[in-house]
Amino acid sequence: MTEAAAIVLHAADDVAVLVAAVAAGDDVAIRGAREGLRLVAGAALTSGHKLALRDLAAGHYVRKYGEVIGRLTAPVAAGDHVHVHNLKSLRGHTG
Repeated sequence: MTEAAAIVLHAADDVAVLVAAVAAGDDVAIRGAREGLRLVAGAALTSGHKLALRDLAAGHYVRKYGEVIGRLTAPVAAGDHVHVHNLKSLRGHTG
């Protein structure tokens, strides 16, 4: 197991963005607005992907960079990958 890092830019964010690739089980140190938080990566991912900062229920509106980016279609646990397989984007939706 190795240590990786992810960044959170806004204190209200639900996800951290990886700044380097991780393997499943890697310890991830959070930098930025949630400095000091640590997660265990649930899957192998490349830089730029999102990890849940805490357990979140299906239907939860997810914030990244302080803005709502979508709604979860399935529950996620802290450290899980948040992406198109469990997040419905709200980009371009007006209602």
